[in-house]
Amino acid sequence: MRPMSVRSIRSPDLRRQFERLGGLPVRPTSARATLEAPVADGDDSSDSGPPHPSTDFDPGWALAWLRGGSNDLAIVAESTWWKGLSVEATEAMDRLWRNAVAVSFAARRLAREAKDPDPNVIARVGLLHRLGLWALAAVDPESLVCWLAATDADRRRELETAWMGTDLSSFSQTLASRWSCNPLLGDAAWLFDDLTGELAACAVDPVRLRFIQQAHSQAEQTPWSLACRPGRDPGPLDPRIRLLMAEVQSRCGGTFVEPDATGREERLTREIASLRLETARHRAQDEGRDRLIAALADSDPNERPEIWAERAGLSWCDTPGVSAARVVWLDASSASERLIDPLPDQTLRIPNKVLPIGDSARPVAEVQLWNTDLCDPSPLNLAAWSAWAELVADRTRLRYKLDAAINAFRRRVEGENVERNKAKLAALGEFAAGAGHELNNPLAVILGRAQLLLGRSDDPETLRSLRAIIVQAQRAHRILRDLMYVARPPEPRPRLCLVDDILRSSVRDAQIEAEARSVRLVGDPRPGPSVKVWADPDSLRHVADVLVRNALEATPSGGTVCVRSSGDENAFRWTVKDNGRGLSAHEATHLFDPFFCGRQAGRGLGLGLPRATRIVERAGGELTWQSTPGQGTSFQLKMPMTMPPPLPDGIVGELPKPPRE
Repeated sequence: MRPMSVRSIRSPDLRRQFERLGGLPVRPTSARATLEAPVADGDDSSDSGPPHPSTDFDPGWALAWLRGGSNDLAIVAESTWWKGLSVEATEAMDRLWRNAVAVSFAARRLAREAKDPDPNVIARVGLLHRLGLWALAAVDPESLVCWLAATDADRRRELETAWMGTDLSSFSQTLASRWSCNPLLGDAAWLFDDLTGELAACAVDPVRLRFIQQAHSQAEQTPWSLACRPGRDPGPLDPRIRLLMAEVQSRCGGTFVEPDATGREERLTREIASLRLETARHRAQDEGRDRLIAALADSDPNERPEIWAERAGLSWCDTPGVSAARVVWLDASSASERLIDPLPDQTLRIPNKVLPIGDSARPVAEVQLWNTDLCDPSPLNLAAWSAWAELVADRTRLRYKLDAAINAFRRRVEGENVERNKAKLAALGEFAAGAGHELNNPLAVILGRAQLLLGRSDDPETLRSLRAIIVQAQRAHRILRDLMYVARPPEPRPRLCLVDDILRSSVRDAQIEAEARSVRLVGDPRPGPSVKVWADPDSLRHVADVLVRNALEATPSGGTVCVRSSGDENAFRWTVKDNGRGLSAHEATHLFDPFFCGRQAGRGLGLGLPRATRIVERAGGELTWQSTPGQGTSFQLKMPMTMPPPLPDGIVGELPKPPRE
């Protein structure tokens, strides 16, 4: 072979070709194997990995993967092929290829022995660790022949400087950076022969770089060594080297570039790959429309936004290449709840792709996708999702506005009811004051004269009539008293009292009325001594009488009224439960309204519960009720255990006796 001088090389032309070089060609064998590989379920956009083992030995394929490529058909469609070579260039390419494959195999084995999580990446980096030589072979294979023919390191460095403007290692690192490859490839191309580790601190990943360096050292002991040592014995004695040689020979039996590959075949193969990619894209668009139509068919016009977002996320999860998806509302008024992150893996919390849906100026939601290989969705499908999301958001906003208007109207009505009740009580107070002044004096005269005549008369009929007059006069007095109490309640007079004794006294006095109604009145007071409470005993007795009397009047003959006392150190509770007919919706609405009575006319003015409620509220307590139609009603009184104020020195308080009617 005729030696080639530096002057015979067109250095400016090579440098311009290096500048225009966008990657490495692929082997015709890899492109053929990709197209001949079986397609799973008609999916031409499979991202499951290389379809044929031959792509593991293709530097162009490895470079495409290290640059972020993951679609095999896209690599075939976008990559050129290695051209036919002369005999000398074929030998040089085969030597470079087998040396790179030896480094790749050795690096993968070392990574697996060290339990590296991704030995395939290290194998691809090992295949491309002399990236500058591969670029030189792609631009001018004859220059590679000249470089390998040089047996002196200085001669090789002189050639590298003339062709590339720098040494091979620096040029390889520049290419790896320009082509946005994995950072490990840049370090391996620059430091693959730094066996002493002097520059290891400059590497991004020194541990993985060490795998490449050790693999390079083993490959240099094979017959395909690229070192400047002609005449070296190709038969090493190291068993690992012998095993590596056997593996390379079994996998790389043919030549690097097939002589039968033609430019027409390359063009047709790339066109077929492009058509299959286009077919896959149209199929994905059709499937996206089908998913949209299916989701629309399964939707409920009145479903909540969070349910819609969940169904939309499940629909996007069916997109090929998407491992997880969710739809998140951006408009605060569009979702009543924040969605819980459905992704348990912490590494998946940052989505790979985010698609805004809705108005481009102000999207209402966004689709977050976690994927391995996802093309941009069809603009028509995305516009349909956007229109649907805007309809859901608009409907939700209208619903919120309606709810706000209804709530405002309710608050207004409630406020008017409060003012109306206040006006009613004020009018009632004026009426009660006037009625008390005008009617109490005649009633006192009637009651006094009737009692006087009752003591003087012996006629039974007269006595019966006088007693009726006295009872009705007293009833009229109580009605006036109740009216005045509801309208203008007196100030409470709290003192220490025994609440359980008050309840027992009320139950005991109501037994006569219970027997007259044929109702069983059961008292279940709290066991132990009665609890001392700082409260108004007269008011508590009045509340107990009202609750017990209402229960007796609501219970039919043969029924039961249960009275129970309970509590703790913070509050005491009275519970009065009957098994009457319960309360209707109308009665429950007006239960505490003055002058409303669920009983028939002539049985009272309906002031008992309103009066009891005023007493409880002024004491800081709470009166609640539960009722089931046909099963009875239960009232519960809850009062705080208020402590008495401290007495001045020298004054001793005395517990009063329970009140008696």
